[in-house]
Amino acid sequence: MPDPVLVTAISKLLAPLPSITEEKTPTHATYFIGRKIFAFTRSGGGGGVAIKLPKERIAELIGRDDITILKMGPRTMKEWILLDHAKPGDYTGDLDLFKESIAFVAATKSNLRKRR
Repeated sequence: MPDPVLVTAISKLLAPLPSITEEKTPTHATYFIGRKIFAFTRSGGGGGVAIKLPKERIAELIGRDDITILKMGPRTMKEWILLDHAKPGDYTGDLDLFKESIAFVAATKSNLRKRR
């Protein structure tokens, strides 16, 4: 089950941005620009928000205490970070990262599954 306080905080943060939609499931919330995913909440151990960014930008950010490379099972996701703050309200300071992610994802050609 996703942290409802975190989902609410991220949803409020992203709501004013144009063309952003969200989908909530029992395990997480996913945020889209058009049909492409740019961020999603994590549930269970660790929590936080996964954000898609270019590899070069991730290399610049990886020294921050609140950012790690996203791992999903045995796979290291090369264009995804996990942003994890102690308090949901702390994500407001990362609005520019979300905007960078939106711009990156919107400009990326996708050959992945289309949103249902």
